[in-house]
Amino acid sequence: MRFRRLLVSLVAVLGACATEDDKSPGRWTPGKGDGAYDLVEAGPAPVGGSREIALDHRVPAFRVESYGGMKLAVDLKGKDGADGYLIVEGPLAGDGDKVAVGGGTVLAEDDDSGYGRNAKLELALAQPGVYRILAGTYDALGEGAAAEGTLTLAIECTAGCTRPGIDQKAFVRGLQQQSGGTFAELAKAELAALVHSPTAAAALGAQLDAILADPELAGLERFPTIPLAQIALLRPALGQITADPPEPDKVVTGELAALLGECKPDRKLPSAVDARLPGVGYGHFPSRELSPCQFAHGAPLSQVLTSLAANNGSQVTFKGKTITTPRELFAALIESGHTIQVRNERMYANFLSATIGDNADLIWPVWIDTGILLSSGESFTIPVGHSHHAWTISGPNVNTKVMFYLGTSGAGFFGQTSQRPAWSGMTTQSDVTIAGPGADADYLLSTLDAAATYLRRTRVERTTVAAGMPADGYGFVGVCNDSNAILESKTKGTVSAFPLLRAKSLDAAANLGDGLDDTIKALPNDGDGLTDARGALRRAVRMQPFADGSPLMWDPVLGAQIATARRDLAR
Repeated sequence: MRFRRLLVSLVAVLGACATEDDKSPGRWTPGKGDGAYDLVEAGPAPVGGSREIALDHRVPAFRVESYGGMKLAVDLKGKDGADGYLIVEGPLAGDGDKVAVGGGTVLAEDDDSGYGRNAKLELALAQPGVYRILAGTYDALGEGAAAEGTLTLAIECTAGCTRPGIDQKAFVRGLQQQSGGTFAELAKAELAALVHSPTAAAALGAQLDAILADPELAGLERFPTIPLAQIALLRPALGQITADPPEPDKVVTGELAALLGECKPDRKLPSAVDARLPGVGYGHFPSRELSPCQFAHGAPLSQVLTSLAANNGSQVTFKGKTITTPRELFAALIESGHTIQVRNERMYANFLSATIGDNADLIWPVWIDTGILLSSGESFTIPVGHSHHAWTISGPNVNTKVMFYLGTSGAGFFGQTSQRPAWSGMTTQSDVTIAGPGADADYLLSTLDAAATYLRRTRVERTTVAAGMPADGYGFVGVCNDSNAILESKTKGTVSAFPLLRAKSLDAAANLGDGLDDTIKALPNDGDGLTDARGALRRAVRMQPFADGSPLMWDPVLGAQIATARRDLAR
């Protein structure tokens, strides 16, 4: 292979093949590959894992975002004689959406630095920005032949792997120097908005005043901490992911492709919190690793699914079929060659959702004192968790990510297009992938049935048992974790979310006959007091998004408590 390349290079030097397609310094061109294959955006690179790639006349370009100083080890292995070839381009201008694949500045490329004919790169992505990793073969990327064969791309991050986080004390000290008592005023106003009880809000405000008066800000790292018995006082923002509210009353009709629209993402940065707090934003940073189509189609597909789930007369056409339910839509996608992954995801809730500047997240969870005593004598105190079911769709027509949960504005599907902060973590209770026609998709499709049924149920409850309550009774009829637990229990027969806040008193309400009555009544009602402390501890531990010893665990005291809880459960 290297001998062949040497001959090609020698001919080029002698001037025998000097054409407009020759490679210029810092630029890669596909040479005579025009029309032999397509270069396609493939979304997030499999950092921390691997991915098998079937080229089939398409060379994928995977995205990775560096926050400055990122280091990656990239391996590309061929199967059955395929000769892997890597090209890395970037940082791309802006979000990378206006730079054609293969049109960025080449940072590195490799053919055979790995074992045998495998490609291998040690990358230093020093500058912040979006980079693409093109994974193909030498025949395709090196010589312009058709892209064929099967490859495995594996990537490990060794440094600078996550967006920087700023802890509460550093954040508050900076604001105190910059704006004096402005932060305290705004924080107490936010508390008053988040907590229904004026007495509880006043008590938290007084606690904050005492912390801010201490030069060491002692206690700020656990502020606010809410006892489980009082957690229902929090407003609906508890556990919520920032997203546009669902519109179950909106009727959608038409071809699926037309409803999804063009691949033109709007990756807006978080909006400013307050003019008195310059540089502080509210929300999550947009994911710049999703491909343009993955990002742009998240919200419209979520609306389609929400409208179909609401059974409001909506119908969608796909491949000549008229579709009226989420189940029918996903079944049609699978039949047409799409791969769909469903995951039961959980993480720490980022309901404060503050960002600093254009490249840092504020580490500030809301804490819950569960009242469960550990063998160390401590009460298990953890950040409030968020959970949801999420579906990733990839294939010839649809490529995007959506999730389902009960939010402040009701239950619905939401586009999964934001970049969650590293401190909130991520773990899964279940992870199932269905690929292509003929696959056993019963479980996956049952999650959609359960989500649709639950959505319709919440629309009934908001006008009956929750009529007149703030946010349609969010926190009374349940929170995000309750909706997730209902889907899990209905489809898997297990319950692993915590805390569950649906009021026990609702068990006395009339049955709706929708197939969920028994499932819901069997769930724990943590907000009304724990009846099974060990079972609650088991669920609380399953919500923890970090393994023991994880380098991403930002609070060593919390990490030690979780490790103790896991040991207690193992006894």
